[in-house]
Amino acid sequence: MKSKMILTLAAMTSFLPLQQAFSMPIEQVYVQVVDITGGTSIPLLNKMSNSMQLVAQQLLLERDTEAIKPAQQEYATLLSDIADRVLTGYYLQSTELTIDKESELVLKIRPWNAAIRNVEVDLKFSGIEEQTSELLESKLPTLKQQLNDTIFGASVDASDWADGVLRKIVRQQVEEALPEFKVAVDLVNEHKKTVVQVVIYPVGQLVRNIEYSMRSDAIPNILLMKLKHKYADECNKLRGLPVSYVARQKQEIEEFLLSKLRNEQEILEYDLKPQVTITPDADMSIEFLINSDKYKVWFEGYGDIGRGEENLSGKAHFGKFVSPKEEVFGEVEATLDNVDWTFGAGYTRYWGKSGWSYIRRVPDGENNYKLEYYLNPKWKLRAEHFANQNRNEYGVRYRIHEFLSAEYVYGGDNYAELLSIASI
Repeated sequence: MKSKMILTLAAMTSFLPLQQAFSMPIEQVYVQVVDITGGTSIPLLNKMSNSMQLVAQQLLLERDTEAIKPAQQEYATLLSDIADRVLTGYYLQSTELTIDKESELVLKIRPWNAAIRNVEVDLKFSGIEEQTSELLESKLPTLKQQLNDTIFGASVDASDWADGVLRKIVRQQVEEALPEFKVAVDLVNEHKKTVVQVVIYPVGQLVRNIEYSMRSDAIPNILLMKLKHKYADECNKLRGLPVSYVARQKQEIEEFLLSKLRNEQEILEYDLKPQVTITPDADMSIEFLINSDKYKVWFEGYGDIGRGEENLSGKAHFGKFVSPKEEVFGEVEATLDNVDWTFGAGYTRYWGKSGWSYIRRVPDGENNYKLEYYLNPKWKLRAEHFANQNRNEYGVRYRIHEFLSAEYVYGGDNYAELLSIASI
C-alpha cells in the first residue's frame, strides 16, 4: 500500500511540470474587423479594429491560455456583445476567437442599411480670396480623392467612425503642406448624398494691408496704368494669408504673379522683363519692376524749390542697350521759362546697383560725368561732375510713388535745392 502511494505521488509530480510546460500567458491580442460586403475602406476598418483591440487586450492580455480555453465561447460571446454596441452602423455577423500566446479575434460585419455611394467634398479656405484659395488647394492635390475613397462604400450610419478618420487624414495633410493653417471637418448626410465639409482657416499673424507698386525704367509708366490697376486687385487677393506662410512660400507666390504677368499683352508687345519682390509682413509690400534688356525710355518733369528762375524743366531719355551692362542714349532737355533746348548723347556702364555715365551736351559743349547708386527701390544717390563749370553736384532722391519723386540737391556753398520730379 505504501509503495502504491509513492508511485501515485511520483506520477503527479511528473505531470505538474508537464502541465506547466503547455500553459502560457497571452502576450498579444490581434483584432481584425472585416466587412463581408467589401464596401468599407481599410482606414475605417483599421479604426474599428484598433478600438476593439483595446477591449480585447483588457479582457485577455496576460491571462493563462489553459485557464481561458474552457471558457473560450463565453469570452467570444462577451466580445460579440461589446462589438455589437461599439461598431455603430454595422451588424455583427460572426465572431471568431482563437486563444493562444498570440490570440486572434476576427469580427465579420455588414452595414445596417444603405452604403455611401455619392460623396461630395466641400473644401473651403476661410477668410481667403477665391483665386488664392485655388493656389492653396493645389498644395493638397490628393486630399479630396482620399476623403472620397475613405468613406465610399461605408455604412451611412457610421458617421462616428468616419468623422475621426476623416479629421486625421485632413489634419495630417494640412500639417505637412500648410502648417500655418488649422482645419475643421464635418460629415453631413443630405438625402442620397454624403457631404464632407472641410474648412481650412489661417492662424497666427495675418496680412492686413498691402502696399503695392508697379514701375518701369524701360517705358513710360503711363503705358502700364491698365496693368497697374489689374495687379493691384491681384495683390489684394493675398490679404488674409498668414505672414509666416507668405514668408515660407515667398518665391512661389512671386513666380505665381510673374507667370500671369508675363502673358499680358503689354508685356509681350513691348518685350518687357518683369520682376516682383514681396516683403512679408502684416503690412506687406509688393513691388513690380518692369524693364527691358533692349531699350530704356523715360520722361521726367522738374520743379525746383530754392531757385528763383529756370525752376521748371523737363527731360526725355531714349536709350538702347548694346550689351546687358552697357547703354547708349540720347537726351532732350527743355527749360520752360525761356524754352531753352539742350541735347545730349551718352554712354552708361552698369555694375549691380550702380551705374556710371558720360554725357556730351550741345550746343553748350559740356561734358558731364555721373555716378548713380540705388540703395533700394525707393532711395537713389547721385554724384555728378560738370567739367566745363568745374562743379560737382550731389543728390539724394526718394521715390514717393511711380509718378512722383523728391530729390535734395547740393552743389556747393551757394547751391542747394529741393527738386520735385514728376515721372510719366
